[in-house]
Amino acid sequence: MGSWLTRTRAWVYIAFYDEYVGRHINTSCGLALGFIIGLYLYGIQVNRISEENANHMLYNWQYFDKRNRLTHNLIMEHFEVHKEQLEDLILELDRHGPKVLTDLPSKPSMIAPVTLDDFALIDELSGLNLFLENFMSSHNLPEAVKERIRARML
Repeated sequence: MGSWLTRTRAWVYIAFYDEYVGRHINTSCGLALGFIIGLYLYGIQVNRISEENANHMLYNWQYFDKRNRLTHNLIMEHFEVHKEQLEDLILELDRHGPKVLTDLPSKPSMIAPVTLDDFALIDELSGLNLFLENFMSSHNLPEAVKERIRARML
């Protein structure tokens, strides 16, 4: 009689667990896993951003003064070069007079003529060539008209 009672209790327990409790456990676990996975992925992103920020701050803390000094030194070196060239020019003027300025090149012309290559580049960048190609392919034009259009395309 003891085994019959145990078997019955086990059967009732399994049926109850499968039908009611199992459904709630699956729902709860599914929702919890969904939240946990979302929060985990969000945490990865936040951790990455904070790690990059910390690396930038550490780099700035370690190298900002060195980079600032290097930049200042390069600017001052550039200034020294121009200053020395000016001093050399002043010494030449004192020695030879204004004739040192006669060999200076003439002022270059800033206006360059516009060529067909410039127009071709403008047509390509503006999309005119692409528009004309699409227009010719989408409309039923005679080949003579297409050739006249292609002759005008640069």
